[in-house]
Amino acid sequence: MYTPPVFQVSDPDWIHGFVEANDFGLLVTADPLTATHLPFHLLRPADGGPARLLCHVARANPQWRAFEGAGAEVLAIFRGPHAYVSSAWYGAHPAVPTWNYDAVHAIGHARLVEDRDAMALQMRALAARYEPTPGFEMDAQPADYMDRMFQGLVGIEIEVRAWTAKRKQSQNRPAADRVAVAAALEARGDHAASRALREANGL
Repeated sequence: MYTPPVFQVSDPDWIHGFVEANDFGLLVTADPLTATHLPFHLLRPADGGPARLLCHVARANPQWRAFEGAGAEVLAIFRGPHAYVSSAWYGAHPAVPTWNYDAVHAIGHARLVEDRDAMALQMRALAARYEPTPGFEMDAQPADYMDRMFQGLVGIEIEVRAWTAKRKQSQNRPAADRVAVAAALEARGDHAASRALREANGL
């Protein structure tokens, strides 16, 4: 991802928090070029090891075959708030419109996870994050039904080798323009985009 220094983020805590808050990402593999939209579960680094990303795909989705055997290099993409920015909001001219956004890319090596217990742990973590209470309970489902469900899934574990994080939030504009853009986004109803701009610029 092209990331000029003014937009680059290197703080691991911010990166990890961003992925956890925007965990419905895009898994991309190169051979053949394939992309799948998936929920991811981030395991933060522990004991000096790398961060890991867990996800799963339907067995009917051929993308998992990219990880057979020795595995493969993958790209996981996470996107946060984004918004069109009109140059009419700027005080400094000449200027052109642009688009503000937050994004994080993870590059790493992926391998298959086909162990049922490991898959169950991943599913429980996902349910614990999103299910209402009361909600779906895996242990309350018929065992044969869950067996069929697991047979139709393939787990994926990505050992992250490198993160690239970008906050393109008008940092290259004069301070007055950043304030004006944040106010215009708020007035337009783009509250998340306005908040992201304010956070990135300490406003």
